[in-house]
Amino acid sequence: MRRTDNGTKPSPARVGHPPEHGLLPEVSQYEGLIDHGIAIADSRRDGIVDHVTARRLAICFAARPQEPDFARSLVRFVETGAISPDLKTQLRIRGRSPDRPDQPQAARLLEYCRARGKDVGWVGRNFGAACDQIDRADLMLAQMHERALQGRSDPAPSPEADSPQIIALAQANPDSRTVSLILDEATANTALFAIAANADEREARIREVQRYGETLPEGSYGQRNRQAIATRETRIASRLRAVERAYRTAIERDTTLEPLEHMKTGRSPEHADYREIELE
Repeated sequence: MRRTDNGTKPSPARVGHPPEHGLLPEVSQYEGLIDHGIAIADSRRDGIVDHVTARRLAICFAARPQEPDFARSLVRFVETGAISPDLKTQLRIRGRSPDRPDQPQAARLLEYCRARGKDVGWVGRNFGAACDQIDRADLMLAQMHERALQGRSDPAPSPEADSPQIIALAQANPDSRTVSLILDEATANTALFAIAANADEREARIREVQRYGETLPEGSYGQRNRQAIATRETRIASRLRAVERAYRTAIERDTTLEPLEHMKTGRSPEHADYREIELE
């Protein structure tokens, strides 16, 4: 990846691989998405931001001039979700400097890195590309919400104005307790990216909880609580993978569609709540 002379890195639209499905948000637009992600994190017990919000924080850091080692570690995290020692060291320095304007953001990102523990490797395949799509989708939703608050229904012109019409229809059958969805191809691909990302993070969470549970005393409340969490997350992940498999089966019948392999990603669900549950 190209580096600038002073150790800074390119703007977010150029972090990692070029976007394949439209332009990425400007840095200023990430700030609103970050605020929303932090608010969700603060509403949970642990206060730790999810993968996507952490990546957005890193993008904002990367858009400003940084030391070469810090810049490289930011780029690596933005592209893969991997946490390097340089990244944690630089965040620790900034997080302990109250006179720095980015101190709150550095402290928040450092908390996320610490919460990852020993799991500092890649979050998942195509982590950056999947998060880019989520960023565009979240920004679109935020803009629609803003227009609704202002009483405007006409969207502002966008680079994707020529894109195919969005089709998203749903029908519920109370008798069979089923829901049928009809989506256009692009919307279905985006939805399956999010579903696969959700499943990836839940499966990672299951492994993390199981590993920690094995270190607790046999039969203890803590171990039983972790087992209950793992059981719940396994049920949810199984449902998500069932949707992914059904979609894969459907598109593989048509050889003109791309395989779903690229859709397996490690993005965390935007607002997944992994708070521990109380056993009755």
